[in-house]
Amino acid sequence: MKAFLGRFLRTLDSKGRLSLPSKYGKSPGKAYVVTRGLDRCLFVFVKDEWNRFLDELGSLRLESSRARFYVRQMTSNAEDVTVDSHGRIVIPPAHRELAGLKGEVLVIGALNRIELWDPETFRKYEEGFGLTFEEVAESLWEKPSGPAGEDDESPKRERR
Repeated sequence: MKAFLGRFLRTLDSKGRLSLPSKYGKSPGKAYVVTRGLDRCLFVFVKDEWNRFLDELGSLRLESSRARFYVRQMTSNAEDVTVDSHGRIVIPPAHRELAGLKGEVLVIGALNRIELWDPETFRKYEEGFGLTFEEVAESLWEKPSGPAGEDDESPKRERR
């Protein structure tokens, strides 16, 4: 998997075209899928990564109403887009509306996908998160401790 990294400010033109950063692969004819993202952004996947994501969606329990809702939202809002001869993709009007995109667009690399944000929405998202970057980092790699400081996830040692 190619990792998408970095953040870039781009301008959406009047026809909804957005120039991708060169390092993300903007060769003419390259195929992407744009869909609804989380936290009021759009997700943009390269085709291979989109297919892997579809496999994950397919593994969700069909009996779950939440799973059905999520799958429907992600797939019914998915649209194939192709890089044009100027290195741009067209962001469909419905997608621009979903994410509130007008004028400037913040393009963020998020490992297996690209995220498209309205810059003000992203600023409010970061400010309103409620935790500092350091607090989030600490909580993600925290290991719960068991009795006498043992990690709950570590193998239990046999006592002799």
